[in-house]
Amino acid sequence: MRVGLVTGEYPPMEGGVGAFTEQLARALSALNCEPHIITSRRARPDDASRSVSTLREPVNLGYARLHPRINRWRWPSISTIVDLIIRYDLDIVNLQYQPAAFNMNSPAINYLPWRLRGIAPAVVTFHDLRVPYLFPKANGLRGWVVRTMARRSAGCIATNAADLTRLQQWTDKPLRHIPIGSNIDAYDPNHVEIAEARDHLHLGRNDILLGYFGFLNESKGADVLIDALSQLDDHVHLVFFGGRTGASDAKSNQGYLDHLQQVIDRRGLHRRVHWTGFLPPMRVSTYLSAADLMVMPYRDGVSSRRGTLMAVLAHGRPLVTTSPGKLEDGFEHDKNMWLVPPDDARALADAVRSLGSDPARRTRLGQGAKELAKSFGWDAIARQTAEFYEELVSIHERPAA
Repeated sequence: MRVGLVTGEYPPMEGGVGAFTEQLARALSALNCEPHIITSRRARPDDASRSVSTLREPVNLGYARLHPRINRWRWPSISTIVDLIIRYDLDIVNLQYQPAAFNMNSPAINYLPWRLRGIAPAVVTFHDLRVPYLFPKANGLRGWVVRTMARRSAGCIATNAADLTRLQQWTDKPLRHIPIGSNIDAYDPNHVEIAEARDHLHLGRNDILLGYFGFLNESKGADVLIDALSQLDDHVHLVFFGGRTGASDAKSNQGYLDHLQQVIDRRGLHRRVHWTGFLPPMRVSTYLSAADLMVMPYRDGVSSRRGTLMAVLAHGRPLVTTSPGKLEDGFEHDKNMWLVPPDDARALADAVRSLGSDPARRTRLGQGAKELAKSFGWDAIARQTAEFYEELVSIHERPAA
């Protein structure tokens, strides 16, 4: 099956949706699918030819063909996507939808399922249900373009149960709940690598290191984490590892980062807060292992739509995170994660204080996390996705009664 994966970002661009698409493409390739990744020009590998004669040709990644053809995600980009689908005779197109990944002030990409009628079935994977910014006072229209995209698609994939429920209210098209997996491959560093990472941060033997993995934005609650850190003893340190703002929605995220750094300086925490910057996957694994406790205080609560969360689970790390309105199946307090209320710095500090002094409980939480991660393996994710593709292609090819 020839599959088109349309994504606003792709490595080497920094971003969770791009990392997800890369993992999905690799796993689909192992199932004998032929992925074609249609994405931004900024995703062209540095070592790929940039001659005028080859810029329109795909880059062979081994597991997929990469088409880094889109300059701006505006109306002309839809024609480019359609041309590629027709040229390579793709059987199905899977839009990886997250408004920020398309840097969206235009609803053009929302109309892709409609534009593909009679050409190829379009399935939309909703990485979240947030609406794009269009123009001032466009609130009603913003929600309408997302709902209409779901209704015009051949089918939709929700990455978490809450989004699936909302999609069921929007459309009668086929739906699937297929979670995402870890956005990096798990690597098991040795004790020397772990010690080197901690030494690099100038930690003492008895210091407790809290870890935060992922890009910074207001929804992820890093400011609450800084507030909690200010309530803890000086031997508790925090490391933000990985890229800070990402390639998508970087301007908004940079504003949040600037505010966060001002708070850190104002509270005199700069000696206890560390930054690594963007890291290759193996180094991310090392810092995950070097942290005594991962802390991810999402404002909307823990959810399986978070690739960084999946990475923490896949590495078997003890985790403090926040309770959502409804806890997803398999997520259990004091078994595979420690839950506190959102936006509650005192509860977060109390949890860190308690778990920081209890290595045995941290070990047990880490073991529970690794067991939970087995439910989110890429082999299973790709298999469920490919089966959904086959179902939708079959419906598309079925002659009308």
